[in-house]
Amino acid sequence: MSGSADTPYVIIVGGGKVGYHLAKHLIERDYEITLVEKDAARAEWIEHQLGTVSIMVGDGDEMSFLATTGIERASVVIGATGDDEDNLIVCQLAKVKFNVPRTIARVSNPHNVAVFKALGVDAPVSATELLMGLIEAELGSEMVRGVAVKASGTCLVDLALPALSGYVGKRIAEITIPKGGIIVCIVRDSKPVVPAPETIVEAGDELVVYSKLLDIAAVGEALSKS
Repeated sequence: MSGSADTPYVIIVGGGKVGYHLAKHLIERDYEITLVEKDAARAEWIEHQLGTVSIMVGDGDEMSFLATTGIERASVVIGATGDDEDNLIVCQLAKVKFNVPRTIARVSNPHNVAVFKALGVDAPVSATELLMGLIEAELGSEMVRGVAVKASGTCLVDLALPALSGYVGKRIAEITIPKGGIIVCIVRDSKPVVPAPETIVEAGDELVVYSKLLDIAAVGEALSKS
């Protein structure tokens, strides 16, 4: 399949549940997708389910096979198999041999995240880390909740008001967020509001803050003192 010059081309290696649902999600958003799957029967099933996706049967961790996927025009290559080693090889080949701008890898063992980053994978994603962040957030304070996004070295913090009433009545432009953070969203009456500099913070708002501090508790403490 060949899309227009403006259509992002994404190669997904691994047609398990993660790869299948990711491909389905991206197709619905008009991405051009090639999904690589080793198992021919699984590939046939995916093609029957998705229809518009380009399926290639083969080993995505082999350079000669990747060369047949049109990888030279790919914007992103995603290693989505259940094997960390395979995903690492896929991303390294894409980055080093084919100069793909961005690589994303599914990481089953969270201890491998640092290794993937050190070896040049742009975004190693550990479902275990994300899940633990969500669980810790649910067990934490009702005033400040957050999720560490460790692959990017940042976190998102959800600050509930009026617990910190000093923000109420202020314009977004008047609020200083510690450590170079920014307010990326306001949740008001259960609906997201994109903040502008002149937006006034109201009682009951929740401020979603993007912060470079990975310690969620530290972010909450810094915000309470600002």
